[in-house]
Amino acid sequence: MKITKRQKELQTKILDIIYTKGPLSRIDISQATGITPATVSDIVGNLIVEQLIHETGEIVSDTNKSGRKKISLDISPNHSFYIGVELSEKFFAYCLIDNKQNLFEKKILTNDPSTPERNLTASLFVTELHSFLLHCSNYHPQSIGIALPGHFDEENQSILTNNSFWTNFNFKQLLSTINLPVYFKNNVHCMTLSERLFGHDSTDNNFTFVHVGRGMFCSSIYQSNLYGDNNNLVGEIGHIVVHPDGELCECGKRGCLQTYASESWIIKKSQILFDKSDSTYLRQLATDRAHLTIEVILQAYKLGDEGVINILHNAIKYLSITLNNLSMMIDADKMIIHGELFSEKQLLDLIKDYLEKNIALLATKKKTLIEIKNYSAINGALSAAGLCVAKQLLS
Repeated sequence: MKITKRQKELQTKILDIIYTKGPLSRIDISQATGITPATVSDIVGNLIVEQLIHETGEIVSDTNKSGRKKISLDISPNHSFYIGVELSEKFFAYCLIDNKQNLFEKKILTNDPSTPERNLTASLFVTELHSFLLHCSNYHPQSIGIALPGHFDEENQSILTNNSFWTNFNFKQLLSTINLPVYFKNNVHCMTLSERLFGHDSTDNNFTFVHVGRGMFCSSIYQSNLYGDNNNLVGEIGHIVVHPDGELCECGKRGCLQTYASESWIIKKSQILFDKSDSTYLRQLATDRAHLTIEVILQAYKLGDEGVINILHNAIKYLSITLNNLSMMIDADKMIIHGELFSEKQLLDLIKDYLEKNIALLATKKKTLIEIKNYSAINGALSAAGLCVAKQLLS
């Protein structure tokens, strides 16, 4: 059924609140959105017919024992399907989800320094995407979301980043060979949007998402929207100076947070340790410095390698200082931290300990809730597919 622009806006508003705060009853939706109960009922009826939402049953409440019962509404699965891709120096990840982010298909290509012919190149990315699309063709995916290790340069159809690894990644060829809508966004923005839609607590509060990977970035949801979405500098916490006399960062400043806590700099410092120390466990875990990965470094950490312990504990210390400062600058009820480093329990406990010691300036001020999101190489691709849901169902 064809609907007016105004009806589409109201439908989107109702869908959005069911995604972020559902399950909800019709009257709850009306009260939360300001849309009249009659209009809510009409739109909800259409959404049920389209199999976008469904009734889940009566809401049992001590305050509503008499009168008309509330019927709960939630998003229906398998309404539509979406492809998500994350581009990383460590891997290319592909996935297929439905509109509730249930995972149906996935593929991860990892970078192996010992096989340069299989390096993660632009041509490999395009070839594998076409192969994955063919594999998922029976699901009839609606669009493709691509999570980028930087920002999307629309004018040049490329990745806006200082990292030379992505110099040859131009998406003009891809866009000319794909017949589906393609959406590009910074990977951490994708994860933040996805957390808002599919996060388990369904509160849609203000929150900040901090990602620690090869690079570092933070993104915030403020009053249901991405904060600073159109300003590429907002969120670049890796370039916050934490030690004015520290090492020279590629941005030209000294002592940036990423020179201590990003995976690329942790690996760089571990390579120096590998070259200069005869006692480091890194030499037993890797054949040469080129094979040092975060996984290998974490193994050395578990074995008690003093040099690695020093590198990683410094990383956690300076990251914690930055996160504590962020909590005083950003109005957020929750801070979500994501990164492979925190798959190591000792590092996880250490950062929690540092953050717990943060003293609130006002005794009545509730502390920001800290949540560690379990790391998986597929998370970015899942969130890129979630970007498609936001673009196609909620825009």
